[in-house]
Amino acid sequence: MTTYPFSPDYATPPGWTLEEKLEELSMSQAELARRTGLSTKHINQIVRGKVPITTEVAWRLERATGVPDRLWNNLESRYQEHQARLAEEADLAEQVDLLELLPIASMVKLGILTKRADRVARLREAFAFLGVSDRPAWNATLDNYRVAFRKSQAHDSNDGAIAVWLRMGELAASHIDCAPWSPDRFREALIAVRALTRETDPAVWHPALVAECAAAGVCVVVTHEIEGARTHGATRWLRSGRPLIQLSLRFRWSDIFWFTFFHEAKHVLDGSKRAIYIEQPNGDGEDRSEEERQADEFASNFLIPKQRTRVLRTIGSLDDVELFAADLGIHPGIVVGRLQHEDIWPHTHGNGLRQRLTLSASAA
Repeated sequence: MTTYPFSPDYATPPGWTLEEKLEELSMSQAELARRTGLSTKHINQIVRGKVPITTEVAWRLERATGVPDRLWNNLESRYQEHQARLAEEADLAEQVDLLELLPIASMVKLGILTKRADRVARLREAFAFLGVSDRPAWNATLDNYRVAFRKSQAHDSNDGAIAVWLRMGELAASHIDCAPWSPDRFREALIAVRALTRETDPAVWHPALVAECAAAGVCVVVTHEIEGARTHGATRWLRSGRPLIQLSLRFRWSDIFWFTFFHEAKHVLDGSKRAIYIEQPNGDGEDRSEEERQADEFASNFLIPKQRTRVLRTIGSLDDVELFAADLGIHPGIVVGRLQHEDIWPHTHGNGLRQRLTLSASAA
């Protein structure tokens, strides 16, 4: 037989129990006051729930009524907790409009929030996920993010959605055991990661990517995208003093994914430790900062060395692509992506060699 604990959603004032005990003992409030050394007014206020039963008063009540002090303390604790919960719910009820600023549908889909919950319960869950206690704390956190954001201002992205996505990355990174940060070791890791671009199985390349970077003190996480964030990559430094590279599969194409990784790697090596670099689509216009242009150049040249780029305009067939990619030790889709980006090939040509990525089971 299955049993369930009794968890009432209410709590009665301890004074009600005291009043019942006095009736059982045929004792007046005045008599109890004399026996406990308290004033009649104090006893009356306890009975009416106007003042709490303190630890000292609980001892006095035990001696006068025979009811253990722990029972009075437990009754008071449960009642105060219930009152605090009611006050919290009332406070949250005045803040539920904050839900309109968060990507609730995506958060529910990813299991961050429960599927069926009232608005107050959902806001409580959202605060717990975000690691903040209330709206002022959330506003302060978001303002802090905005100060650190390095992103294009030309996109209709939601800062709240970006903050949720970044929080996903922070939580995922907390489960990665990283060595101390080492720039030299990270540069070595980048060479090993470049070879991973040829892997097609996420169960192979994803854990290998994380492990190679963790050995250099860099946390790398691949998280689901969040509606409204429009992000496919971000770099920032954690409080532990280690950099975090966060990636999503927003575009699914492996060549964009790996380009984004090496772009973020440049920010790790040379970027500000106080900034949050966020990669979004169509950010290659005039609003592109010098830091972003340098990161783009680094990623392009790391995947296809500058001295080999002259070969690109001689590539005329898919076989040429595969031979060139094999010679460089990278996935052929990266070559196709580069040919399309530089308008050497139309964007409809060669996509059969590009790879669609999926998250591995170990991804956040």
